Amino acid sequence: MKAQEVLRRYAAGERNFRNANLRGANFKGQDLSGADFSGADIRGANFTDANLQKADFSDVQAGW
Repeated sequence: MKAQEVLRRYAAGERNFRNANLRGANFKGQDLSGADFSGADIRGANFTDANLQKADFSDVQAGW
C-alpha cells in the first residue's frame, strides 16, 4: 500500500492498517496517531518526525 493511500484512509477516519505492506513508504512529518500497524511490513519506511502517539507497531517486519 502506498503512503498516499494510507494517508487518504487515515484522513477518512480509518486506523486499521494491520498486516499492510508499507515497504519504503514515506510518512515523514505526518500525523498517524492511534494507527494500528501491527503485523505490517514497514521495512525501509520513513516515519521521521511523524506523530505516532498511541500507534501500534507490535509484530511488524522492520529494517532495510
